[in-house]
Amino acid sequence: MESTPEQAMNIRRRAARAEASVWIVRLHGPDRTADLEAGFRAWLAADPENGRQFERVTETWEAGTAPVAGVARLAPRPRALASSPARQWLLAAALALVFIGGGLWSANYFWLNPTYATGIGEQRIVRLSDGTRITLNSDSQVAISYRAEERRVRIDRGEAYFDVAKDPARPFLVRAGDHQVRALGTSFNIRYEPTRTMVTLVEGKVTVSSLPDRLGADIQTPLPVEETILAPGQRLVVAKSKPPQLDQPRLDAVTAWRRGEVMLDKTVLAEAIAEMNRYDENTLVIDDPAIAGLKISGIYHTADNETFARMISKLYGLEVLHHSGEIHLATAHTPASN
Repeated sequence: MESTPEQAMNIRRRAARAEASVWIVRLHGPDRTADLEAGFRAWLAADPENGRQFERVTETWEAGTAPVAGVARLAPRPRALASSPARQWLLAAALALVFIGGGLWSANYFWLNPTYATGIGEQRIVRLSDGTRITLNSDSQVAISYRAEERRVRIDRGEAYFDVAKDPARPFLVRAGDHQVRALGTSFNIRYEPTRTMVTLVEGKVTVSSLPDRLGADIQTPLPVEETILAPGQRLVVAKSKPPQLDQPRLDAVTAWRRGEVMLDKTVLAEAIAEMNRYDENTLVIDDPAIAGLKISGIYHTADNETFARMISKLYGLEVLHHSGEIHLATAHTPASN
């Protein structure tokens, strides 16, 4: 059963509160660094709910310690107002336990393995603590797992564009189903579907590796096998029960979704509609199988299936009907002659 908007908001709020509790512990701990503070600011910017929950947790924190002003909470407090470091640490740790309810492990889990997702028609930019930026397409989800020796991301569904920050000491690994992409500092696009995975390299260099089936969906994986090295402009398409295919598509077409567009080039109508439906809950439906093979070209706005249907209907003389939130395309009926 799908969660209601209210339930989803409660889950989001609890996750943000748990993460905020861990940030309180880390920021008042003995190992605070400039990188930690930068990561905290990136976390705040990632979601407005993060800031709201951090303020809430901070209010409770301040009730047991001296006042800390604004975002200057990141700045050292005057010694006359501050508690001892040991007391600060104990209070912060206790506060984290109170807010997450399930113990400090849960908060650490959220902080170490955050998940980011988008709904249909939504896009989101996620800035990670190392400077890497991930742009999520419509109806997509990724899970992050950063460690001291490596940076891991798992794509659970959808599509994402990666601008990876260079860090030779920590390889950047992205898993999509049974394949893994390895990069250091580069830009690439991954589209992950149930039946195929497409990796397109924009700049830099990546290797794409197959992974044994026995690994399942675990984000932690051993060394991959069967590597393919991509050059800028190349795309690797791996479909189930088919050999891998390497081609060179138009990069502006592959990344058109980042501009809110879909670029079609002699695409059959059935495939064009499947692509447009990724971005709009007003689903397009083909009523007449005879029109499914019509070839469609052009640039169309995402999340605007109504306009797409009108344009296609004028181009091919189709009829547009609306039923229960769906937009149906059918062959227009020609009036009978007298």
